[in-house]
Amino acid sequence: MSIREDQLNGRIATVIRGSVSGLQWTVMEETEGTLSSSQKRPDILIKRPYPEPPIVLENEYSLANVEADCLNKLGQTLTPENGGQTISVVVGIHSPKRLRDAANGDEATELLRGGQELQYAVYTGDPENYERFPRKGLITGDIRNLVEFIKPAAEPEDIIKAAADVLADGASVAATAMLSDRAASEYGPKIAEKLRQPWPAAPTDDPIQAAADMEACRQTANMAATIIINALSYQQILDGHKGIKGLAQLREDAPGKRLAKDSVVAEFDHILSINFWPIFHIAKELLLQIPARAAQNILEGMAATADAILPAIRHSDIAGTLFQRLIADRKTLKAYYTEPAATTLMAHLAIPEDLDWGDPETVKKYSVADYACGSGGIMLASYQRVRDLHRVHGGDPDELHAHMMSECLTACDIMPAGVHLTASLLSSVAPTVPYDKTRCILFPFGAQFRTDSNGQIIADKDGNPIKETNGKGKPVVHVGSIALLSVKEEVHQLVMPPDEQTALGAQAESRAIEVPIQPISQSLVAMNPPFTSPTKSAPRATRDTLTRPANPAFAAFGTDSEDQKAMKALERKLGRNTISDGNAGLGTTFAAIADNMVKSGGRIALILPTSAMMGGSYDAGKRQAYSWQKLRNLIYEYYDQTVVVSIAQPEPKESAFSADSNFADCILIARRFRELPAVRSAHFVNLKRLPKTKLEGQEMARAVKAAINQTPKLNESAAVEIGDDEIGFVYHDAVQANRRWGAVRIAEPSLLPRAKALASGKLILPRTSQPRDLPITTIGEIAELGPIARDITESNRGPFAKNAGCKPTDEYPMLWNHAPVGKNRQDHLQNTMLTAPDSHGVPKPNKLQKAVELWDGSAAHLHLNVILHFNANPTAAAFTEKKSLGGRAWPTLRLASVDLEKALCVWLNSTLGIIGYWLESNRNQPGRAATSTTACVDMPALDVVNLAPARLSAAVKIFDDLKEKVMLPPNEAWRDPVRQELDARLFTEVLGLDEADVERFETFRNQWCAEPSVTGTKGTGPG
Repeated sequence: MSIREDQLNGRIATVIRGSVSGLQWTVMEETEGTLSSSQKRPDILIKRPYPEPPIVLENEYSLANVEADCLNKLGQTLTPENGGQTISVVVGIHSPKRLRDAANGDEATELLRGGQELQYAVYTGDPENYERFPRKGLITGDIRNLVEFIKPAAEPEDIIKAAADVLADGASVAATAMLSDRAASEYGPKIAEKLRQPWPAAPTDDPIQAAADMEACRQTANMAATIIINALSYQQILDGHKGIKGLAQLREDAPGKRLAKDSVVAEFDHILSINFWPIFHIAKELLLQIPARAAQNILEGMAATADAILPAIRHSDIAGTLFQRLIADRKTLKAYYTEPAATTLMAHLAIPEDLDWGDPETVKKYSVADYACGSGGIMLASYQRVRDLHRVHGGDPDELHAHMMSECLTACDIMPAGVHLTASLLSSVAPTVPYDKTRCILFPFGAQFRTDSNGQIIADKDGNPIKETNGKGKPVVHVGSIALLSVKEEVHQLVMPPDEQTALGAQAESRAIEVPIQPISQSLVAMNPPFTSPTKSAPRATRDTLTRPANPAFAAFGTDSEDQKAMKALERKLGRNTISDGNAGLGTTFAAIADNMVKSGGRIALILPTSAMMGGSYDAGKRQAYSWQKLRNLIYEYYDQTVVVSIAQPEPKESAFSADSNFADCILIARRFRELPAVRSAHFVNLKRLPKTKLEGQEMARAVKAAINQTPKLNESAAVEIGDDEIGFVYHDAVQANRRWGAVRIAEPSLLPRAKALASGKLILPRTSQPRDLPITTIGEIAELGPIARDITESNRGPFAKNAGCKPTDEYPMLWNHAPVGKNRQDHLQNTMLTAPDSHGVPKPNKLQKAVELWDGSAAHLHLNVILHFNANPTAAAFTEKKSLGGRAWPTLRLASVDLEKALCVWLNSTLGIIGYWLESNRNQPGRAATSTTACVDMPALDVVNLAPARLSAAVKIFDDLKEKVMLPPNEAWRDPVRQELDARLFTEVLGLDEADVERFETFRNQWCAEPSVTGTKGTGPG
C-alpha cells in the first residue's frame, strides 16, 4: 500500500515548517478556497509577509504532469482573505518511487527527514511569459536543499531591479538639489570630510579640472543622499519597534504634514538610544550638516524613495550596489564590487556543510571576516549562508543574531560609509534584534595628525592640521587593514576614530570602542581585495589626462606624495617574511592578511585576477619566487581542499566576478590544513558563464560540489550540471611548488588533459586509445634565455641606448617591438618566421666593454614572443637572418647552433608548440598571453638537441621552405594553410607520425582555436 499524493503533500509541508524558523512563512497544504479563480487547491501554499509574493508547491507523482500543473497555477490570485496576491512563483516537485511507496505518513516523514531526495524546478512570471529554472531538466535534492532553493527562487527580481533604479534616481535628484543650493559650498566640504571624500578647495578656471571637481562633488553628494535614504528605509523597517516612528507618523506629527530636519534627526536620536548605531549615526551626521531650509526641500523626495525601495531592501544589497558605484576613489583603490550572485556562489562553496549546524554552539563559534569589506556584499552573503544552514537544520538564527554581530562578524575598511553600510546590511537580516556592539571596523588610513588632550586635531597658524612625525622627522602614517600583516598576538582596534561619537551601545557614550583582533582566529576569511599596484609611476599630466598618483594604492583621501611614500615603506616593512609582493599589487598583500588571520581548519575565499593562477615566476638560480608564485606556493605548502573557479568567456566582463573589472578573475578557496596531505592538488572549476541570480549562484555551488565529489582521483574530470543544463566542468589536478596553475578559463573539457599530456611528452589525439610518445623537454633545458629589456637599455646596468630602425651598417641590431598590423595582412612585418630587426643599439659612454660582453653572451637568431596575442600576432617565435639582441617583446633564445634555433623556431610556431605556450603563460586578457624570461623556462619544447640528425635536418628543411610564407594569427590555425602545412610536416617528417594522425589532430587544433582565451572577441575562431 502506498501513500496518497495529498497525504504526502501534508508531510512535505510539515518538514518544511521545521526548516524555516524565523522566516515568517505560513505553510498550508491542501487548503480549499485559497485561490479566487480556480476550484483546484494548491498542493502546498506558502504565504509570506507582504509584499513578498506567495509561493505554490505542486507535487506530482507523474513527471509528465509537473509542468502543466505549475503553469496552471501561475497567474492565479489568492482570495482576499488570503492576501489577494497574484501567484508568480510555482515550484514543481516530482516525488520518487521510494517516497510514493511509503506505507504511511510517518514513514514518509522519516524518509524526508532522513535525506530522501526529490526533483524540482521553479516557474516564475505568468503562464504566457514565464521563466523556468533550471532551463532543462530537474534539480535533485533533499528537503533541506528544496527549502534553500525556494528562498532565493521566490526573491522578486523585478522589484529588486526596479528599486535599484529608483534608489539611483532618487539619490541623484537629492544630490542635484544639494549641489544647487546656494550654501552647498559651505556644507559640502563638511559632508565630504565625514565621508572621507574629495571636495575642491576652490574654483578653478581650468575646464578639465573644473569638470573633475564637479564630478567629485556629485559623487560625494550622491553618496550622502544614498546613506540618508538607506537610513530612512530602515526606519520604515523598524516602524513600531520600541516606539520607533515611521515616516508616515513623523509627517502626521509635523506642522504642515511635511518632514522636517529636526523631527527626522530627533527620531534618529531615538533610534540610536535603542541601538542600530551603525545604520543611523552617519546618516544623522550627514543630515546635520545640511541647513534646515535645504533639508526641507529634499527630505520628502528622499522619504518617497525610501518608501519605494523598502520591499527590495528586505531582499538585496540595493544600497550597497549603488554605494560602490559612487566611491570617488574606487578606481584608484580597485575596490571592485562583487555581484550578489557571485558572493552567493562564493559563500556556498566556502562554508562547509559538514558541521553540526543545528547546534547553536557551532554557529556561535563560526567566525567570518572581510578585511576589505567595501559595501559588505561578501559579508552579507556569508552571514546569510550561516543563518540558512542553521535554519534548515531546525534552528532559529535570530536568537543568535546579537552574538554573531558582537563576536563573530568582522568587517574592516578604510571608507567610513562602507563600514556603516556593511553594518547596516548585517543588521538588516534581523532588523528588530538589538545588539551591544559590532566588529565593523574603520581602519585609519594616511597621515596621523597631532591631537590635544581632548582628541581634537591641532592646526598650525594657517589652519592646516599638523602631522605627527617619528624621531627621524618622517610622517607617521596608517595603511588600513594592511596593519594586520604583521599581527602575531591580540591587538585592539577602534571601531571608529576618536573624533566621532562611536559607541554602539544603548547609552551612546562619546568614546572610542575597541575591538580585539586575534590572528589565526577566523573560520572564514572572504575578500575581494583591491588589486592596485603600489609601484606604478605617474604619467606626465596632459590636457586630456589628469595626473595620476605615484602610488595609487595609497593615494586615497588626498594623501600627498610624502604620505604615499611613507605608506609604501610601511607596507613593505609589515610585509616582510610574508607573501606580500608589490609586483602583484595589493592582491598578494591581502592574501597574506587572510593567511595570517585564518585558523587551522578554517578557509580563505578570495576573488583574484586569474593572473594569480598563471602569473608570477620562479627563478631557480636565485631560488626566489616572484609575485603570484608566492601565493601559489603558500597554498601548496599550507592549504588543502583547494578549489579554483573561473569563467571561460571571451569578453572580460563576462569572465569576472567583480562587477566592473576589465579583466578575468577567479575565486580561490582553500582550507588551512591540520595535517599535511599526501598529495597536493586542486579542483579547477571552469564555468561557461557567470551566475546571473542568487538562485543560480547557489545552485551552481551545489552542482560544483557534486562534481568535486565525483572526481576524488587526480586527472579526473566531471561535468557541472544544473538539471540537464551542462554549465562547465571540474578537473582534479596536481599542483606543484614553483609552477603555474594553468587549468583555468578553459571551455572544452577534453582540451585540458591533452594539453597537459603534451607537456609530459604524450600526444593524445581524438579518436585514439593510446597516446603517441613525443621527445618533449622544456625551453629552459635546451636554450639560454637572453636578458630582459631593462638590463639592455633601461637601467644603470644596461650598456646600450636603443634607437629606432636598423640598417645593414648598424653594429648591434635588435628585435624589440611588435610590428603594427596594417589593413592588409601583408603589411605586417612579423607575419613570417623570418623577421628583420626593428631597432639597433649604441653603446653608452664608458660601457663599450659591457656592451660587447652582453652581445657575445646573448645575441642569437631566435627570439621568443613574450607578449603573444593569439588573435593578432602570427608568430610565437621569430628568426633573424643575422644575430640580434632581443628587446621588450622579443628576448633571445640561444642554442648551440643555427640549425637548432631553426628547429626550435618551427616547433614554437607549430600549433602544438603554441598550445604548450598557452598552457604555461599568463592568459588573463582575452586572446592574449604573456610570459617572461624567468617563466618561459617551464614551457614545453621539442627536444631539438637530442633529435636524430635526419629529423633535425627535416626540421631545418621545414623552416627553410616556410620561413617567408605569411601565417595567420594562431587562433586562425583552423583555416591557415601555412600553419597546417607546418603542422603536417612536423608530424610526419620530424615526429614520425602518419597522415591519419595529422587528420586526427585537426579536431584537437580546432578545439584549441575555439577557446575563448585564444580567439578572444575577434570572432575569427572556428564555427
